[in-house]
Amino acid sequence: MTLRHRLPWFALLLCTLTAGVDAAEGFRIARAELVKQASDWVLNADIDYRFSDVAIDALRNGVPLTLEWRLVVARDRPWIWDDTVIEVRRRARVSYRSLAKLFQFVPEGAGLAPRNFASLNALLENLGSLRGLPVAKAAQLPDGERYRARLAVSLDIEALPLPLRPIAYLSAGWRLSSPWYRWTPAS
Repeated sequence: MTLRHRLPWFALLLCTLTAGVDAAEGFRIARAELVKQASDWVLNADIDYRFSDVAIDALRNGVPLTLEWRLVVARDRPWIWDDTVIEVRRRARVSYRSLAKLFQFVPEGAGLAPRNFASLNALLENLGSLRGLPVAKAAQLPDGERYRARLAVSLDIEALPLPLRPIAYLSAGWRLSSPWYRWTPAS
């Protein structure tokens, strides 16, 4: 079979893999802020999670999904590139417990406690309101300096079970992420 004969099959495969992808799918950060609490800086954010049908089906069938938040805070400098002061990655796993009929949110590391939810809507609503996530000690962002911050969230395809990864890499329904949300934190 020549390349000319293979192209229609490749196009059909590509259409099949991207079928059913809704433009409204993906993540969007509506608001984010860094707040000083005692001796720490914490992150508060409002995030709209719109999982694709394929990701929700996988979740309901026992496949855990891992979310990753990336926060970068840089000191604003007028003449040369900004100086990165804080670079934090936080992860959390979302899963469905079929016997208990509960959705579970389990953060990795310190800062947030595991939580259970009776429905997917309750999970997404609660997940969208990120509050009090510790990101730095107060001394890392001294007062009187000007900073720029950016935040992004994505679904980690590398954390999916190995047999599912090739499909996830090829399907647009698995590439769920937000654009960078940028702001100037108050110091």
